[in-house]
Amino acid sequence: TAGASTYRGDNDTNDDGNGESSEGEEPRREFSRARRQDAHGVIKYVTATLLEVRPGLGATSRFTELTASAVEGLVFGELYDSVFEEICDETKATDDALMTKMYEFEMDHHRKRRTCMELSDGDHYGDCMEFPISDENISVEALEALLSLSETKSPVDKLNCCVSFLEAISVHFDNAAGGGKAVSADYLLKMVCEHIIVAKAPRLNAELAFLEEFARDEHLLRGKEGYSLVTLQASLHFLNASKDFDADIFKNEY
Repeated sequence: TAGASTYRGDNDTNDDGNGESSEGEEPRREFSRARRQDAHGVIKYVTATLLEVRPGLGATSRFTELTASAVEGLVFGELYDSVFEEICDETKATDDALMTKMYEFEMDHHRKRRTCMELSDGDHYGDCMEFPISDENISVEALEALLSLSETKSPVDKLNCCVSFLEAISVHFDNAAGGGKAVSADYLLKMVCEHIIVAKAPRLNAELAFLEEFARDEHLLRGKEGYSLVTLQASLHFLNASKDFDADIFKNEY
């Protein structure tokens, strides 16, 4: 098996050049990549062995891709939980922070509206600010696809969830717009962010980190798979970095 290696988190402090933290700073958190390296090694070895003993499996690029996908499915059927646990450990702080921000965003809006309605008479309820994500902007099919990520264990299946998620959003927008209207990149980003906030898919940073680690170029270069993953990554990065969802995403709603 592969030897253990470590990854130093992006938010870790700088050391003094001797591998030690400077005085007064927190020690670096090191994340092991041993399980991921083992998974890569097993997949590579089993695939190479199959192609060697069964040359016909490599007769065409399509056969080779199907063989590699089948091997991944078998390997992650056994190793997925262990590998994913390692990734979750690395992304835990980011995933926890995002989930907290999403819940606080919703609770803050509901609290403000409830206070406004308590202070208003019945004729002025309409003046109280609505939650900026309306039900008609949300696709139930897209939510189901995003939540299905946590139920799958292979890169191929997770990428299919990403494709289904983005396609469902596009269909929902097309139906709402009456058809024939292309969605802009900025508006697509906003819609994806809205669905992420509503779905609150568990460990979404870990899910995309898994795909970034194990999705093969053959999948990502197809078009739909690569575009779907990049769009989700961009939206998630935006939400992770945002300090104020109202100002960053919904400033035009008020």
